[in-house]
Amino acid sequence: MAYLLIQILYNPINTDLTKYFINDSVVKEYWDYIMHLTYSDSKYKGKTYKSYSIAESYRDGKKVRKRILWPIGKLSDIQAEQIKLICKTVENTDQLQTQLKDVAVLESRAYLDIAVVNELWNQWQLDQAFDYDVTAGALPTNMIAKILTINRCTDPCSHYSIPHWAKKSALEDILKIDLSGLNDDKIYYELDKIHKNKISIENHLFNQTFWKRPESYKFINYDLTTSYFVGYNCDLSAFGKGKIECHGRRQVLLGVLINSEGYPFKWDVFPGNTAEVKTLKQNINACKTRFKLTDKNVTLVFDRGIISEDNANLIEEAKLKYISALDRNQIPSCGVSLKSLNGLSIEDKDASDIPIPQGFLNYDDELYYHDNGVIGNKRFITGFNPTLFIEDRNNRDEKITFFKDYLKEENKNLKNAQRDRQYDATKSRIVDELKRLKIHKYFEDPVLTSITVTHRLKNGQVKSVKSFKIEIKLLTDVIAADRLLDGVCVFITNHTEREDGGAFKAKPQSIVRAYRDKTKIEDVFKNVKSFLKIRPFFVNTEAHVKAVYTICILAYFINRYLSNQRKAIGEKDFLNSKELYAPFKDIDIATLEAKNTGETLKKAVKLPAVTQMLLEKPGMSNVVFGQ
Repeated sequence: MAYLLIQILYNPINTDLTKYFINDSVVKEYWDYIMHLTYSDSKYKGKTYKSYSIAESYRDGKKVRKRILWPIGKLSDIQAEQIKLICKTVENTDQLQTQLKDVAVLESRAYLDIAVVNELWNQWQLDQAFDYDVTAGALPTNMIAKILTINRCTDPCSHYSIPHWAKKSALEDILKIDLSGLNDDKIYYELDKIHKNKISIENHLFNQTFWKRPESYKFINYDLTTSYFVGYNCDLSAFGKGKIECHGRRQVLLGVLINSEGYPFKWDVFPGNTAEVKTLKQNINACKTRFKLTDKNVTLVFDRGIISEDNANLIEEAKLKYISALDRNQIPSCGVSLKSLNGLSIEDKDASDIPIPQGFLNYDDELYYHDNGVIGNKRFITGFNPTLFIEDRNNRDEKITFFKDYLKEENKNLKNAQRDRQYDATKSRIVDELKRLKIHKYFEDPVLTSITVTHRLKNGQVKSVKSFKIEIKLLTDVIAADRLLDGVCVFITNHTEREDGGAFKAKPQSIVRAYRDKTKIEDVFKNVKSFLKIRPFFVNTEAHVKAVYTICILAYFINRYLSNQRKAIGEKDFLNSKELYAPFKDIDIATLEAKNTGETLKKAVKLPAVTQMLLEKPGMSNVVFGQ
């Protein structure tokens, strides 16, 4: 059959068709051959010529041999490729011949970014993290959690939209399951199950990361952030002291523990009015009892405001170490001497040459430090940032100058008042401006002296208006004390052990480095908050809210791993999921149709070389659909 097609195609005039239809056995004989195009080289007058033939492979005992069925002769490169295609078409029923103009794209679905997250989920064996009271069947609890996590990583949307997103993407092809049962009711039912598995998920993440790199638990970061819900009442939420975007809204508080590689392994969701210092106790207990991290030289690193005397004692009792920093208002009473900071000044506000306090050593371009040693039972290290020193000092001076000008203008307006002014309203306006500028502590309360303003009206009558003159005294002693703290921070730790020679085992540089490396946990909050911007959540039960945060943490865990993998091959440390998944975002699966036969084929968009490399390095080439 292939020979017949080839003869018609390349030698139509001389082809004697009748001999191929004398009987069916001839056609069947050729049809059954495993045929291929071969050639032999010959040289004539220094030139090399190719002579093509159709051959078949056959087995002779244990040997595979080849025999020529019929010679063809000289072919162009295009003719050779066409004959190869004919042979494949005869040999394989999946092969068909058509023209490019007859190929239609029926649809295109998002694919590669989803496949990458699915592969990373499988690499970390996250299905095994769900082992308590889980749903079985076609869509078990772990599968719903995977779907929600993939969505959070690649295309975050409300849970109400996830079934629609799943149908529009290649999710069903990637997971190789039937998603007809995926609906809102199923998702909300499984959120309860996901929440019940929170502890087992935490244990799984800890065991996986600790087994791979136990040294990544030398320093553990802990911090908190606030988030809020819109449109629906959340039983867990409460009014708190969150950042400005949360003011006036019911909030929840998220606390996260991460290792030094940035992987979260424990998290809690608290009511928004929970005091930060009260959130640490259960995490200390978890490190001690559940994760068995005592006596392993583990140090907890957390932000200022979380440390308290009770928390410090709990950490000591758990045989753990800690590193933190003091709030600005705690520094004067901690016992650290500030004498070397007294007298520092800048004559020129734009000066680049800033005096460095005596006894301070260089850490880097932005920080100098002085180890104060042990005071009481804690060790304090003072840090001085020259850039922040200038900013603090200039900002204070500029704000005070601005307020003085504001007060001068206010008194001018009061002196020319056209109507009576009220005492309380006038005073409140001044106090509010001080609070807005955050310099209220530098001034005494405003003193309002009553004055009478007279105006002569057009009719000649004199009108008396009740007004005030405002005087306010600058607290120079408070300003002088606060100037001592410009550009200053104080690190606090219980790393007090000394070597035989008397030096501290934990160098001051390592303590400073551990605290300043807190950016990893800030990355967690940036990612989680970006996931949580899809509002409203349409969840209001405590279990559902906490399950949403669990999914967000799982999504961040996968994002962090992919980011670390890309960083390991020389790329930058990606901070947002859009940029992280950009190389995989437009690689869709297209469904193609041959119009002349009606047959269809699914095929992925051709991978750019950069995307191919990004998949090969972490060992994810297997996720690539047929190219």
